Amino acid sequence: MTDNVNDSGVRLTAAFPVVRYNRGSLENKDIELAREVPYTLFVNDREILSIATLPTGLMELFAGFLVSEGVLTDPGEILEFQVDHGSRLVRVELEVARERLEKLERKGMLTSGCAGGLVFSTQAENAPRKSRPDPLKVACSTILDRMRELDTYRGIYSITRGVHAASVADASATLLILEDLGRHNAVDKIVGHCFLSRIDTSDKLLLTTGRITSEVLTKAARSGFSLIVSRSSASALAVVMAEQSGIDVVTYVRAQRFNYFSHGACRLTED
Repeated sequence: MTDNVNDSGVRLTAAFPVVRYNRGSLENKDIELAREVPYTLFVNDREILSIATLPTGLMELFAGFLVSEGVLTDPGEILEFQVDHGSRLVRVELEVARERLEKLERKGMLTSGCAGGLVFSTQAENAPRKSRPDPLKVACSTILDRMRELDTYRGIYSITRGVHAASVADASATLLILEDLGRHNAVDKIVGHCFLSRIDTSDKLLLTTGRITSEVLTKAARSGFSLIVSRSSASALAVVMAEQSGIDVVTYVRAQRFNYFSHGACRLTED
């Protein structure tokens, strides 16, 4: 993927003329905005929903969505996955129990907005508390370093200043950063990548540039993360759910400071 074209040659940004006010004067210029493209998901030939998204990492996005909804539990359950950029259709063939498919009976539109539009996970039960034999040891410097790597990522945000990002990381490095217009979509892309690649998330950090809401916390819980980190805030419900699920939460990572909600999943160290 280049700066503003995905692997299929689809442009990720579009230029628009604007009049800009700058220190007492008006000037004409062009600015780049992130493209918002709706894709419709079909599961086993049934239309499920449409998601407006930045057109990158679509397999990760839709797989992550299905994991977050409790439909997928193993990559082997995916028999076929097709993306048609021309018709903006995503077709997935699954081999899963009928009761899990019934979770998708409600059909709607997921927008790309930060509020998440119609977020299906609001109705999903919280994941059970994980049994963790040993807390994950995490240095404070690790949290600061991984968030700095996310904040300084030279992706679509550096061009448009109009997208969210999420990442998966360990103590030594950021493993992957993915972007989308909405924070829920960006997190789903990371969840989907880890799921499809069979990455053990129990010793990984999930980082996001957006707020940690109950929906985002559910995604982290279902995918097995021990720690979720945000440069922004968390809702009260998300923290309560994190305690129930045994996930630690870090918020407001900025200027060498952060808030840490400990629920037994990690052991924070100062070194």
